[in-house]
Amino acid sequence: MQAARHVARVALGAAAGPDTMARMFQHLPPPPDLMPWVEAAVVVRSTAALPHTRFPAMVASMLVLRLAGTVQRGDGPVPAAAWISPSTRPTQYQHLGPVHAVGLVLRPEAAPALWAGAQAQIDVVWPLDALTRSARGIPEAAAAAQAWACTAHAVRAAPDDHRRLALLFDHLRALAAPPSPCDALRADALAWLQAAQHPPDAQGLRQGLGPRQFERRFAAQWGRTPKQWAVTARLNRALARALAQPSDTAAELATAQGYYDQSHWGRDLRRLAGAALQTLRASGQTPGDAHWPLQVGAQSQAPQD
Repeated sequence: MQAARHVARVALGAAAGPDTMARMFQHLPPPPDLMPWVEAAVVVRSTAALPHTRFPAMVASMLVLRLAGTVQRGDGPVPAAAWISPSTRPTQYQHLGPVHAVGLVLRPEAAPALWAGAQAQIDVVWPLDALTRSARGIPEAAAAAQAWACTAHAVRAAPDDHRRLALLFDHLRALAAPPSPCDALRADALAWLQAAQHPPDAQGLRQGLGPRQFERRFAAQWGRTPKQWAVTARLNRALARALAQPSDTAAELATAQGYYDQSHWGRDLRRLAGAALQTLRASGQTPGDAHWPLQVGAQSQAPQD
């Protein structure tokens, strides 16, 4: 727990500054022992100047605890404590006034390894008290629900954001600690996701299964086909690189991420991110920019060739 507090405190201090966007959205790296589970921690303290937040399609999921404000997705409110699943399309959230929230961006393989209820879930928002009853590290549903209730209460009562994030980190540690099956499940899930990024004709059988068997098993576990997952994963990597390396041209980005050509990359951007590259690259430049999560994502993912 001390390590988590230290990492959060250092990152919060580094993120603070005169720039309005830096004050509104802070990206924090996870402590080293949780890097297999967490891509990033995020603190949001947005003002009424931000009416919406827009996310691209994602292979990661998010655990979010909102301390102030109201957020809607579509026609319904987002629970104050929510798990936001991976997504297959761009998603918009409406802010009804200022919002204060803390959250964790979970690696794609993490959520189904931690909670049985997260398996095969896409394009949904779960109340965390419902999801956490299926915690794999706590066999009894009532005990799992009580463990989360204690964490949620402590987070809300905590004196500052670095302490709130430390409590969320501690909750994940408790779920994954031996003799929990979570780490073995995470390793198995990661192997499936890595296999999905290689075409059958490149490696022959994947996971010891033929192509059709693999596709059926993958879809049952992840809620989409291996190709659909790989396309979204590529988009996420390409966006992270586009924002982290602004000098790269669209053609260079397309080639580096394996797109057929620049127009192929552009079609995926419009379909899965909801905007053209120029618009997305300008994200986070003003307090009212709804695409601000892209800047957080660029910080949490090192560009990949």
